[in-house]
Amino acid sequence: MATLSPFAMIHTLDQWRRVGHDNTALAQDGPHHGIVQLAWTLDERLDSDGAGEAEELPAGMAFDPWCRLYRAVPERGQVEKLLWAAKTANYRPEPVALFAPRASTDFGDFDASNGDSQLGPLQTPTALAVDRQGRLFIAERASQTVLVYDLVENTLLGRIRFEREPLALSSDGEQVWVLFADETEFYARLRGRAEPVYLPLPEGLRQPIALAVTGNGIYVIDRGNDAATDPADSTRIVPLDSIEDAFSVPYARALLFVQPDVLVVARRASEDLLRFQIQAGAHSELPHLKARHYDGRGLVLTPDGHVAYWSTSSGLLRATLARVRYETSGSVVSYQLDSGEFQTQWGRLFIDACLPRGTMVSARCVVSDELPETASSLPRTPPANAIGLTIVRPDLSPPMPPQNLVDQVTTGQAFYRRGHGNELPWQDCPDEQHFQTYEAPIIAPPGRYLWVVLELTGSARSTPKIRSLRAEYPSHNLLRRLPQVYSRELPVADFLRRYLAISEGNLRDIDVRASLRHVLLDPYATPAVLLPWLGNFLGLTVDSRWPERAKRELLANATWLFRYRGTVMGLKRFLEIYLDSQVTLIEHFKVRGLGGALLGSEDALTSNSVLGAGFRIGGQLGTEETISINEVDIDTAIRSHAHKFSVIVPLSLSAEQRAVVEHILQVHRPAHTVFDLCSVDAGMRVGLGLHTGLTTIVGSTSGFGRLQVGASVLGHSDTLGYARPGTSVGSSRLGGDSRVG
Repeated sequence: MATLSPFAMIHTLDQWRRVGHDNTALAQDGPHHGIVQLAWTLDERLDSDGAGEAEELPAGMAFDPWCRLYRAVPERGQVEKLLWAAKTANYRPEPVALFAPRASTDFGDFDASNGDSQLGPLQTPTALAVDRQGRLFIAERASQTVLVYDLVENTLLGRIRFEREPLALSSDGEQVWVLFADETEFYARLRGRAEPVYLPLPEGLRQPIALAVTGNGIYVIDRGNDAATDPADSTRIVPLDSIEDAFSVPYARALLFVQPDVLVVARRASEDLLRFQIQAGAHSELPHLKARHYDGRGLVLTPDGHVAYWSTSSGLLRATLARVRYETSGSVVSYQLDSGEFQTQWGRLFIDACLPRGTMVSARCVVSDELPETASSLPRTPPANAIGLTIVRPDLSPPMPPQNLVDQVTTGQAFYRRGHGNELPWQDCPDEQHFQTYEAPIIAPPGRYLWVVLELTGSARSTPKIRSLRAEYPSHNLLRRLPQVYSRELPVADFLRRYLAISEGNLRDIDVRASLRHVLLDPYATPAVLLPWLGNFLGLTVDSRWPERAKRELLANATWLFRYRGTVMGLKRFLEIYLDSQVTLIEHFKVRGLGGALLGSEDALTSNSVLGAGFRIGGQLGTEETISINEVDIDTAIRSHAHKFSVIVPLSLSAEQRAVVEHILQVHRPAHTVFDLCSVDAGMRVGLGLHTGLTTIVGSTSGFGRLQVGASVLGHSDTLGYARPGTSVGSSRLGGDSRVG
């Protein structure tokens, strides 16, 4: 039986960091994998208004949960509100001033003094933040306070006083962090109107001016004391959890996380926005974002996940990805790949790569039976876009190749694309980024250690991308099956070995697939495209609308499901596999009495109301009579409640999900039964069997949204109004928004 040949590979992010890079960059592909490509440069051009204008006060922006944009205007002492979600082709939103000295009754906004007679109008609001509960936090520098404003109730909840000017705000949705002007010892954390919690800043900061919060920690912009005279050497981005990983960004003024690991840094007016991928042990620079006419005073993340900024002439604009110019050539030199045996004849070389039109990858292979001396090895150079690269345990990195051996190999080997995909049997090859498997023979003499030099060639607008590299060993042994006359001379034997490798590789792939065909019978291991084929063996039609996870789980449980088909637990298990959530199935005859409580019903038999702590089966509320079962019309009760059941799904189902669930129930329920499907977006069914905690969920749900003018149907998909919030410990005020009794 044929088996897979051993192979050495490079595919993780940590492995790609330990190789030598020349004119190449490294992008992160998932949490642990990397992609090698050609290095890139940017032709950054400033607009006519330039980037050397005098620095102004920050003008923070923030979106609330209802897609309304709030922008601070410190020059006028106002906070503006823009109806961003209501934009259409013929609509240009006009700002509405909040906390103005005179409120505009046309829009229903109100003066800050309405909530606190001692507050008065705003003076210099600079930074804004909004949490998930719809509370707007405003940093008021002149009065050294942070105002907390309830955007739902349109009331001012209060003000939090500090001894220093609040300079910057940032929120993760639950809490808000405050950075103070001219403060290098502490910053504060706020939650509603609770008392602030002061946290120490790490030593080494000189002048923090902005901060951003992500799931990986808090990052600040730190300007040196000499930033006014030499900002290019003084400004840096500092993670508070590891200040030693700080990196320099000249002229940085604002920062924003668009993803947990992608940081956007704004500099001066009209300059490109810089992007960095925050990685463990290194930070990589990504292509910039163009920000034409940026006023240099702040960034905001839009509800649809884009970076936006303010332009004095055009209002809110969205940043676009800048065009990059790639280097035309570059190379990657691998570290030592070890076969474990001397005089090993290496076989084939595989790469998973994306090669656009006009790009190419070739390989040069260096082989030796001896370890190189450190002094003669090639340097381990980092990627061009790496910032502060830190390799964990560099002493464990395999050696780089000797310089003299690399110089001796001048001929590169071209790769060809495999027609059958990955050489590993029965493996899915995800092609969401057009990655394919390419193959080339390793043309090199026998040797235990192998080094591979990958040479990348591209154009100014396109680059090859390499995800992984695999070297197979040992090579085939077909020469041993031929007369020895064909392998006595080394040049002839080498040519014949490479010539036979063409057909031997295909035959080996077919043989290995055949020997491992039992993998196809494992629902968790078989390729996704073969799941319907596997279902045919069990007499089960696999619905293409099901997600892959559910398909595999269904096939793994098919035998059990057929055994209990048509039963309560069988139907529940079938639905739970598809929905990946618990469901409740209620048979109507099992509900207390002979059915669910019907609001306003005068029939004592169908009532199951219970008042107080008593236990009562059937009977109408308020009656003292005892109803004998002999007096009941059994035929009527059976027609009303027998062979009927309800399926309760604690999810908001899409149209496709509801269609799939109904199809499952139609096919696998007993033929004589009738079902009723209820999900959380159907609302309470008053009068049709209301069971709190069983068929009804009290609280907010994604099934209904807030009403939007021109985009909602009242009573169908959205609700009008907002439930008044209850008392929250640390955030409510007795006599204000809460009362006792």
